[in-house]
Amino acid sequence: MHDRIKELEALCALKLGSGAVTELTQLSGGASMESWRFCFAGRPLVLRRLPFLSAPTAALPDNSANDSADNDVGSISLATQAGLIDHLHQIGLKVPEIIAELPAGSDLGEGFIMSCIAGEALPNRLLHKPEFAEARQHLSGQCARELAHIHSLDPADLPITLPVQSPKVLLEEQERFYRQFGSANAVFELAFAWLTRHCPEPQEYRLVHADFRMGNFLVDKGGLTAVLDWELAHIGDPLRDISFLCIPSWRFGQYDLEAGGFASLENWLAAYETASGQPVRREHFDWWMVFNILWWGVTCLRLGSTFRDGSVPTVERTIIGRRISEVELDLMLALEVQRGARSTVLQAPPEILSPELPTNQEIQHAEIVSALIQWNKTDILAQASGHGVFAARVANNALGIVDRALQLGGPYAQRQTERLTALGYNNKALASALRTDFELCDTAAVWDHLRLTTLERLTVDQPHYAGRAIALTRWCTSQAT
Repeated sequence: MHDRIKELEALCALKLGSGAVTELTQLSGGASMESWRFCFAGRPLVLRRLPFLSAPTAALPDNSANDSADNDVGSISLATQAGLIDHLHQIGLKVPEIIAELPAGSDLGEGFIMSCIAGEALPNRLLHKPEFAEARQHLSGQCARELAHIHSLDPADLPITLPVQSPKVLLEEQERFYRQFGSANAVFELAFAWLTRHCPEPQEYRLVHADFRMGNFLVDKGGLTAVLDWELAHIGDPLRDISFLCIPSWRFGQYDLEAGGFASLENWLAAYETASGQPVRREHFDWWMVFNILWWGVTCLRLGSTFRDGSVPTVERTIIGRRISEVELDLMLALEVQRGARSTVLQAPPEILSPELPTNQEIQHAEIVSALIQWNKTDILAQASGHGVFAARVANNALGIVDRALQLGGPYAQRQTERLTALGYNNKALASALRTDFELCDTAAVWDHLRLTTLERLTVDQPHYAGRAIALTRWCTSQAT
């Protein structure tokens, strides 16, 4: 440990002069990368590196067993990221300054050191705390101007080579990743079918961030201070970035504010058009919305698989793997306007409309899990600090999923089997049929089965997901269309 701190000090000293490393703390979040905040000679800095496999409170543990983790989500190399960020900083974009890259074979692993820009990154604070109310008013215009600046750059002028990715190539790549798991997800298959049928022709390609969303912004009381996390950058269609901000999963409870949970879709598109001087083609924007939602779902599958194969055996990866149920619901809501038939009022069972878990005279397995949830909340979370708070909350989310699965999973599975039997399919056969025949979803019984299954799965995994309330209003009342 002492040697790693000394190496960190030596790297900083090459550019910043003599000093000591203090206040080394891991920052919360980071499913595919780690961030560590520290001070060198009193200056706040951030170490960005590949994730580790040991306890989250350990300081700079060995990373040699995980040298391929960053490629798990299709990112560019850390050296390429550092070169790109350094160039963007020099030309005035809101990105950190690169201080040093970790040399090959470093005990610190693979990564780089960058300046620590003032600002809050946690979306729930940014979207709900009153001290950021004024900043939220400015975010749409500020993000639009920053994104327009990014898209204005000529790829030929970049000092590094980035992959060029067309809509068709990206779609084929995601389907290839999806097929590797042997999944039979009817909603994903339906989305692949629609995307393949409507894939847009390539437009003018520019620098694309590809992860432009809340959680990757730093914001202070005046608004946007930095755009972070460039590991997915490539040369592609700017519309991917414009729609990426609007992915429902990353509105963080503000489902009705489509642009990142802080602005309406109309205001966001108008702000971008003003900043860029370019019109947004809505049919292409809609395609990218469905694609980006599906991309996140496939990414959840891929990140979840790293727990199963042992490469990143953390509780967080299991939770991410279960987030595909929220993606299914978001895809259903997005694709609903694309199908030709009218949706009828859905006859959902009572526990979906208002989830109440069953009770029994004897202690049930689910009650043991509930006791663990309460113990973690009162005894562990109350005493945790730093990254430990994040880890304890993730653990409680995991226990909650198991709790609801034990009580609701059996009845839901039985109902799904009964519906499939009435349709003349099993799950795999229905998924395969939807991939080749998008119009199959116009059949009322098929569409109702997909809607009910989506709601059942989400009720187990994330009953408080904001999109669930939207779906219940659209599908289970007289407002259904």
